[in-house]
Amino acid sequence: MATIRSCHTIPSAVLTVLIVCCANGQTPKNNHPEVSQSEYEIFSAFIARSFVGKAGTNRVAFPVSQIIIVDGTEYDKTEIEEDMSCKETCKFRRKQVPSLQLATIEHFREANLWQAGLQQKFDLPLPYQLVAASTLDSIIHDIADWPQYYKQYPGAQGFLTLSRVGFSADGEQAMFYVTNHCGGKCATGSFVVAQKRHAKWAVVKEVVFWVS
Repeated sequence: MATIRSCHTIPSAVLTVLIVCCANGQTPKNNHPEVSQSEYEIFSAFIARSFVGKAGTNRVAFPVSQIIIVDGTEYDKTEIEEDMSCKETCKFRRKQVPSLQLATIEHFREANLWQAGLQQKFDLPLPYQLVAASTLDSIIHDIADWPQYYKQYPGAQGFLTLSRVGFSADGEQAMFYVTNHCGGKCATGSFVVAQKRHAKWAVVKEVVFWVS
């Protein structure tokens, strides 16, 4: 992880960004590992926008009739920072979404110090299943195993993993990380920024971080 040296040469506004984005994760004052209703609402808004109907077909190149989600939240920051430092990642996200607040980024990092199980609390226009990561690992060992996966989960978009959600101080902005693996050249890893508008969550932008 990048280390800030010669702090006196860094403008205070930039230094603030680097401290927030690259802190080694202070322990949150309150540990609430359970996934909140707001998190489910945000996840549901993103999934409905990205994988249902024409959007889903365009994304994975085949019609989607069910959604498969790993049954626990996941986020490995070391994997994210393997090719891009925390400082670069922070700058990239804020360049893509200028309205993204530092408080949202900070809370995202804090929230993902703990992961949690997911429950059947999504509100989706398609049927969905929560599947254990161990079950997926037992089916998929390499790309040749994907046909077997789709026999077991026909019409699935692949499988989604979701991180915990970080919120702004006023609770009106949110950010999380999501991956979708599908066995072809449609796998993605993205940061998603959402905003609460008229008491409902809406996706502001999906910032695609990698495509495979």
